[in-house]
Amino acid sequence: MIRIQTNRANQLFEIAAKNLSTAFDETGTLPVFSYWCKFFGENPDEQEGSIRLVDAKIYNNLESKSRVNQLLQEKNITHVFPATYHSIQDALKHRGNVDIWFIKPSHLSGGRGIEVVSNEKLSYFDLPPFNIVQEGIENIALIGGRKFVVRVYGFLWNKNLYIFDDGFVLIHGPQYVYKSTDYSIQVDHQGYHDAESKVEMRLLSSLDSGNRIMEKASAAMEKIAPIMEETLAATSPRHYLILGIDVLVLDDGNLKFIEINAIPNFVHSPSINRELNVPLFEHVMRMVYGLGTERFRRLETFASGPALPLFG
Repeated sequence: MIRIQTNRANQLFEIAAKNLSTAFDETGTLPVFSYWCKFFGENPDEQEGSIRLVDAKIYNNLESKSRVNQLLQEKNITHVFPATYHSIQDALKHRGNVDIWFIKPSHLSGGRGIEVVSNEKLSYFDLPPFNIVQEGIENIALIGGRKFVVRVYGFLWNKNLYIFDDGFVLIHGPQYVYKSTDYSIQVDHQGYHDAESKVEMRLLSSLDSGNRIMEKASAAMEKIAPIMEETLAATSPRHYLILGIDVLVLDDGNLKFIEINAIPNFVHSPSINRELNVPLFEHVMRMVYGLGTERFRRLETFASGPALPLFG
């Protein structure tokens, strides 16, 4: 029996644990599985030896958009993310044509706090503290004339980097308008819980291009693996992290990563919860409890030697 301690997506983790209940001897004692986001405080009932997230001080380096950009620069990794700057002055020095810019708070997700500014008005914009300026990518693929963002999941565990074999597609409601600074067109995706909403969520695997997108996302994730070195080093048989990486698909079939979420939202539409997020959690548990799975593809090994033994 798998005992869990979670403070996010609780019901989904419970379903995943129940789905695996028959895989273990009921008389055996397994380490507690914990997904405890410390944004909400420490876990007062944390169990010694539980399977848990890596320390927040470490994963915050991947949660912070500004720190991710610094790491990309330090590792000389280019062309995976849009051009990103830490000041208006630096953004104005950008070489190349940019019609719109995204102003993003470094530590917020889900579209919160984002502003879209035209290139003509950028020099007059007062950048708030702890925000970045990211190039707006407009040569994007559309679905039914609407913008969409893909989410893929990375899994860091036991010195290895993996990618899950499916993700989701979040399709915005309005028709896309090039050069628009309208938040509802460029960013807003609220309403996906509502069956009547124009915002749609689909499995990535449901798209004809799904396999190709996944292959390109895998290659891009391998390319940025060096920025995860500290986090990978902190993983072990009992320490892990699940990343939600947001992706734009370009009109030529290539990709741009636009955001890494070290503590992603896992509660989506009923079908995505059932068909993607619960299986994701179930196969994370299969990995950490030594059952193995073919749904995670290993991309990068941080350790030069063999992985550490389970529960060692």
